[in-house]
Amino acid sequence: MKTLNRTAFTLVELLVVIAIIGVLIALLLPAVQQAREAARRMSCSNNFKQLGLAMHNYHDTHNAFPAFNYMPGVDPGYPYPGYSAFTQILPYIEQSALSDQVASTSQQFWLRWYDGPMESLRATPLAAFKCPSDGDFPAAATNRDNGPGCNYAVSIGSSTKYSTPTQQNGMFRGPAPNGSTTGVETAMRDITDGLSNTLMASEQLVGDRNDTSLMNGNSSEPRKGGSAASFTTYPSQSALDTFGQACEGLTTHNSTNGQHWICGLPSQTGINTLAPPNWKYPNCQNSGSGFASDRDGVYAPRSRHPGGVLVTVGDASARFISETIDLETWQNFGGRDDGKVVQLP
Repeated sequence: MKTLNRTAFTLVELLVVIAIIGVLIALLLPAVQQAREAARRMSCSNNFKQLGLAMHNYHDTHNAFPAFNYMPGVDPGYPYPGYSAFTQILPYIEQSALSDQVASTSQQFWLRWYDGPMESLRATPLAAFKCPSDGDFPAAATNRDNGPGCNYAVSIGSSTKYSTPTQQNGMFRGPAPNGSTTGVETAMRDITDGLSNTLMASEQLVGDRNDTSLMNGNSSEPRKGGSAASFTTYPSQSALDTFGQACEGLTTHNSTNGQHWICGLPSQTGINTLAPPNWKYPNCQNSGSGFASDRDGVYAPRSRHPGGVLVTVGDASARFISETIDLETWQNFGGRDDGKVVQLP
């Protein structure tokens, strides 16, 4: 009579197999995440190339780059209701229909961008202004409070002055100081440091719609006093650190960063190059404001990409800039005509 031999895993063998599978998963997950981030970064880089080409196409048509802010005719002299440079380049990113709607609804900028008739238009999400590595701006119950999100921002240079064109040394300036809706536009001839040596636009992070906490996409906001920056342009490292430390201790915050592509304000569609990419301190304005950061301040580029941020250079090329870039080099990269031509690493 034959004896049947039964084969089976012992408990020890099963545990060993499970452990091996766990180790393999642990090894594969970072690789998968890195591959996904690489794909997202490539998509973001392509957005920047298209953004640069759109700005150049606008220049070919209008003999200048768009202004940072176009004040609406209903509020001459007040830049906070003003339209962004991105609003101007809609026809050059295959959004001519939306551009026509904005122009006709706003009556060529005689309405504020946040007025009722503009609600549904400004809430239109545009992939051209979104980096896949960042999250979406939190949705609101009504279009009036809704924002489609915007991860890209043009550079006003190494200057705290968002509404004083004469003190803006970047590629983009505005609004017009006399209340004109035309804005202050910069032509290629004005960029004497060279297009390939001047920053056009960079990344920013969207906020979390939570003013009670400070996260990477929010700004500190000294509504009741606080420390104003002692500098206007090209601050030293020590001056930046002093300002940043004071801002870090503030308890009031603005969480609407990166909410609207249509809005011509810092933290919405504008950054400056006072502080390096992914600055260790929070973005910070000099005084309190309402909906957004419509005050002078430090608005550093930020991204979810490890180690730095993606940018568009003045010649429409896309580059990755390390967050460890030399401060003086970075500040000079933001200036269009300071005579300090940079060599990027």
